Amino acid sequence: MSDTRTWTAAASRSAFRTDPGRVRTNNEDLPLVDRERGVYGVIDGVGGQAAGEFAAAIARDVILQRLGRPLGTPAERVRESIAIANNEIFRRATVSPEWRGMTCVVTLAVVDDRMLTIGHVGDSRLYKLDAGGMRKLTRDHSPVGEREDAEEISETEAMRHPRRHEVFRDVGGAPRDKDEDDYVDVTQEPMERDSAILLCTDGLSDMLPSAAIDRIVRHHAGSPEAVVDALIAAANEAGGRDNITVVYLEGPDFARAARGHMSSSRSAHTAALPESSPMPARDANRLLMAGRWVVRSRTTWFALGAVAGVLAALLLVWRVPSTIALGSRTIVVGPGGAGAFVRIGDAMRSANAGDTVRVEPGTYAEPVGLKDGVNLVARVPSSVTLARAAGSTGEWVAISAYGQRDSEVSGIRIESTAELPVDVGIRLAGQKSLQLIEMVGPMRAGIELLGGATLTLRGSHFAVTGAALTAGDGAEALVSRNVFLGTGKPQAPPLTIATKGQTTLRGNLFAGFGVEIVKGSSAAERQQIAGNNVIVAKK
Repeated sequence: MSDTRTWTAAASRSAFRTDPGRVRTNNEDLPLVDRERGVYGVIDGVGGQAAGEFAAAIARDVILQRLGRPLGTPAERVRESIAIANNEIFRRATVSPEWRGMTCVVTLAVVDDRMLTIGHVGDSRLYKLDAGGMRKLTRDHSPVGEREDAEEISETEAMRHPRRHEVFRDVGGAPRDKDEDDYVDVTQEPMERDSAILLCTDGLSDMLPSAAIDRIVRHHAGSPEAVVDALIAAANEAGGRDNITVVYLEGPDFARAARGHMSSSRSAHTAALPESSPMPARDANRLLMAGRWVVRSRTTWFALGAVAGVLAALLLVWRVPSTIALGSRTIVVGPGGAGAFVRIGDAMRSANAGDTVRVEPGTYAEPVGLKDGVNLVARVPSSVTLARAAGSTGEWVAISAYGQRDSEVSGIRIESTAELPVDVGIRLAGQKSLQLIEMVGPMRAGIELLGGATLTLRGSHFAVTGAALTAGDGAEALVSRNVFLGTGKPQAPPLTIATKGQTTLRGNLFAGFGVEIVKGSSAAERQQIAGNNVIVAKK
């Protein structure tokens, strides 16, 4: 019997991951997680050239801000947050023809001690798993999804349908009112201690049947990180045709319930073997586990349909480990967290190339030296702030990364104040990737790219008084889908690029500066920049 006692946020365990997949070079998906407030979601940007990445970033920021204010019931907050995000995306899309038509789809969950509240627009999904199985609690707002939900076509047919990516309801396509009927689907139901929820974009659900997803989750129950890693790996193994984002949360008793469910499922499958099978059940089971079946009678074809789903799920689970890099670790940093480092620097010293240092929400008054080949990731984007320690002297650089190997920094916020000024936000050499970075306050330079370095900068936000980016001789940078805001004071151009450097600017928003975005640029260069970005010049 299911345990109906509700869970608490402290007792639950969660993990999330996003991956570009094997076909696309960019990633328009974003996870949306604020564990302290019980907020979990996935956002899938729509538009490609119309800035799907930017639409997803706007939606994430607006939703987190609204849900950070505990006004109204969970259902009201969820509905209003998505409606506000919709209107902000639509407003910004009117600024430039390049962004016109950018939208996203959102599936959002708020979990408190009593209830799971879901807000949903589009074709991403939320599944609930418990001792009874796995259920989809959202409905796809798409022509193909509606036919699948109505059982007019099978799940397999829906996954292969040529129109499976079409949606008739999105976030950002037109102005919406928060109380508008037939816009945000809001669903509520209790959460039990022995249940789990899985939110995912269609990059997962279009690659894996629900039976495979269910099997993988239960196989790794008790380790949320293993669950999301295995699902991402399996979707890529199946083709990885789209960006893949998975957010997973399980109750404290789900792992025990999942093991019981798997045991009972195995017993049921053995008992359900057709009587016309010419072999004993134990022999048929051996052949099933070996990945083959001998058909002796036409009646067995009806059993094969059910068995094939289980077999596919098993094969996916068995193949997952081969797609995961061996030797890489995730090292956790959290203020006072059990088993975690308290300082980022201590974790970084223990890390090796290929490892990821994952930082829990909080303010860390320390400069960080990024070790060669090590990634630095905030578990919740923009919830990790680096600030200058009181009493420190001399030049202060928040993050220094001098190694030549590839490294990624994601979700970090750097704050500078007049009392505790940051000289340089991030100083880089080698090949580095920055995404979802936020920098605010007085700085000589937000990002300082040393000569010969290579940088990819996406989805970040800058509101600094100095240059947001300086690039030395021979440096190369791809700067895409970022927001650069002037501070309202007399300010130099936000970008300073050496004559021998090469920087590509695409789909960025520059607001509050003059017409000169790159210091010393010619009229022809300014025209080219304006054609590929949005510039809202100060009056």
